[in-house]
Amino acid sequence: MSSIGVDGRLPDRYARQVVFPGVGQEGQERLLRSRVALIGCGALGTVLANVLARAGVGFLRIVDRDYVEWSNLQRQVLFDEQDAREGAPKATAAVEKLRRINSEIQYEAVIEDFGPENAERIVGDVDLALDGTDNLDTRYILNDVCVKLGKPWVYLAAVASYGILMPIVPGDTPCLRCVFPEQAEAGSVDTCDTAGVLGPMPGIVAKVK
Repeated sequence: MSSIGVDGRLPDRYARQVVFPGVGQEGQERLLRSRVALIGCGALGTVLANVLARAGVGFLRIVDRDYVEWSNLQRQVLFDEQDAREGAPKATAAVEKLRRINSEIQYEAVIEDFGPENAERIVGDVDLALDGTDNLDTRYILNDVCVKLGKPWVYLAAVASYGILMPIVPGDTPCLRCVFPEQAEAGSVDTCDTAGVLGPMPGIVAKVK
């Protein structure tokens, strides 16, 4: 994990964040101590993971059951042709790339379905959970476990040429079930498989979180 030098200075890699008044040294130190779980490492997830690693989030757990396919390369920015040829697990392929970007922080690749049986284990020891998923079933599971444990999380989606973002802080803001009590029926909501997605959209949505 990144650490502060003996002179009290942070690594030079974060210099441009530290001079920004909205972050400063105190904010950067908080980032270096923070723990984040990213659920899903597709189009949104790869952008989120890239930004978090470069920003110096101290611990990043990446959870994804899927493997890299050729159709991913148009928008999933941490993957390349070799990953697609090998059918590499997304979580491990992402961590390998991120370690070359910032080797000073801690990563954990989890190649699992995110579901009720492992949700508390995955989210229980982090400060923040981020939604990089592509389906509502998983988002409701993430919502429910975060509400139960009092963990803040961010709901994100990008489809076609539009995106959605909603930060959720249990006890302070409405949760996903508060806003959408009835889950949409399968097939009634556009997905990237049915409506496509423009390559820049996940990056636009993920970077305004």
